[in-house]
Parts: sequence; C-alpha cells; structure tokens
Amino acid sequence: MKRILTILAAIVCLCGCEKIFTPTSVTLSADGETVTVHTSIQPESLDIMNYYGEGIQSPKYDEETETYTITNDWLTASISKSTYDSSTNQYELVLTAVKNTTGQRRTLYVGGMDKNYADSMKVTQEK
Repeated sequence: MKRILTILAAIVCLCGCEKIFTPTSVTLSADGETVTVHTSIQPESLDIMNYYGEGIQSPKYDEETETYTITNDWLTASISKSTYDSSTNQYELVLTAVKNTTGQRRTLYVGGMDKNYADSMKVTQEK
C-alpha cells in the first residue's frame, strides 16, 4: 500500500500544485459533528481511506437525491450533484463524524479524482 501512496504522490507532483479540496485538511471535535467543504472531484470517485490506503470502495448513489455517499469506520462523506457551482467548478462535500469514544485521536483521508488528477484531504477527529 505504501507503494500505491508513493505513486499517487508522484502523480500529484507531476500534475502541479492544483488543489481539489478546500481546505486540504479538517479537524473535527470528539463529540461528532458535520462540516461542509468544497471540492472539484467527480462525485462518483469519492472514497475514504486510512493511512495505508485501505478502505477504497465505490460510493452508494441515491437517484432521488442525486447524492453519492460513502462511510468508512467513523466518517461519512457525501456529495450531491445539486450542489455543483459552475462558476467555481466545485461541489459541496458534507463530512459527518460520529462521537469519538476511543480515547484516541483518529484520522482518515477523503479522496477522489478530478479528470486525471487524484487528491485527498486529511480528516482528523480529536480524542
């Protein structure tokens, strides 16, 4: 898995410094909360991984709400096609964390693709 992350990092370096998540990292409270950030990823490429790149799966799509949703452990991420802003080429990405009862700080990475460019955002929850 480290090799995959190294390859992705190399691709990012070759493609320039374009950021597809705003902001590039988020810290959530231990009590659990929901925050909204902006991204230019294609909604169907949404994923959540741990540090080792494990957990990649396809998001579920709800046709009625046109929303892609994915959950990994304690974090849920969703993007609705209706939030697309053509002037900025971005969607609203909603992140929801459950209450942290582990006593440990925890981190996951929300990622996706914008055309041929892959990127991820670090999401940390306080202990």
